[in-house]
Amino acid sequence: MLSSILKNDPLYPPLLREIHGAPDRLFCLGQKLSDKDCYFAIVGTRHASQYGKQMTEDFSAYLAARGFVIVSGLAYGIDAIAHWAALKAGGKTIAVLAAGLENITPPCNRLLAEKIQESGCLITEYEHSFKPYKGTFPQRNRIIAGMSMATLVIEAPERSGALITARLALEYNREVFALPGNITQDTCKGTNCLIRDCKAFPVTCVQDIIEQLEIKFAEKEGEAKSGKMPGGKNLNRLTQSNIFDVAAGLNVKERRIFEALKNSPQTTGTLMSETKLPAPEILSAISMLELKGLVKTNGSYVFVTR
Repeated sequence: MLSSILKNDPLYPPLLREIHGAPDRLFCLGQKLSDKDCYFAIVGTRHASQYGKQMTEDFSAYLAARGFVIVSGLAYGIDAIAHWAALKAGGKTIAVLAAGLENITPPCNRLLAEKIQESGCLITEYEHSFKPYKGTFPQRNRIIAGMSMATLVIEAPERSGALITARLALEYNREVFALPGNITQDTCKGTNCLIRDCKAFPVTCVQDIIEQLEIKFAEKEGEAKSGKMPGGKNLNRLTQSNIFDVAAGLNVKERRIFEALKNSPQTTGTLMSETKLPAPEILSAISMLELKGLVKTNGSYVFVTR
C-alpha cells in the first residue's frame, strides 16, 4: 500500500522527528509504520567477507526474532543480507531508499524490495520518480540513523557510507555498535577504527547489544527521575517513549506476559496459550521486559527476576 506520512502524523517515526533536518514527509510502500516498533539499524560494506555475511545473518535474524524492526538501506552487500535475514526469521524490516519509490536501487534488489513490503515497508523522502545521485545516499543515511534506537556496523572500509550512518547516529545521541574484524582486511578498517576511537561499542555476540541497551534504559529511567541528561540535555533518544505506559512502566502486552510469569517460569508456547498472543508479539514483549531487567531467559524458559 502506497501512503505518505507528515512529520506531525502519529505514525511518523518518533526518534526521526527529533533530529535536525528531519524530512517533512515520508513516502511509504508496504505495511503501515507503527508507533509501537523499535527500529534497529544494521549497515555495512557492499563488499562483505564471508565472515561479515554470516555475522549479519546471525545478528539480524536474532534481533528481528526478538521484535526489533531491522532498518537498512537496501544496498548490495550487508544491507541486503540484513533485510533477508530479518524476513527469514519472521520479523519485520524497513528499507530506506535514496530515490523515489519507482527507482529501486540497485535493480538487482527488486525482488527483495517486493518481499519487504509483505511485512514491512520501503520509505523515502523523495517523490516517486526521483532518481538517485551521489548526494542522496548520505541523506538516506540520516534517516536510517535518525529513526533507529541503535546502529550496528558490521564491516566498513575507512571511506564508507556506513561510517556516515555511524557518525550521524552518534550526533543524534544513539548507541553505536561495531563488529571487530581482521586488522589486515580493508573492509574491517573502518569498524576497527570506530572501536579504537571509542565511537562504537564492540560486540562479540547479540547479548552484548542487549546488555548495553539495558544499561542505556536504566540510565534513561534514572535521568527521567532527576530530570537531567548527561551534558544537561533533556533528551529521550534511545527508545520510543510512547511504547511504554508511563503510569505502570509496561504496555498492555508486556503487562499480560509479566503477570503470567509471576507464578512460575514458562515457555513461549505456554505463554501463547495463556495470553492468546502470537509468538512474534510475545518475543517482542519478552525482549522489552529483558531490557527493563524484569525477566530473563534460560534455555526455552522465561522467568521473572524481580
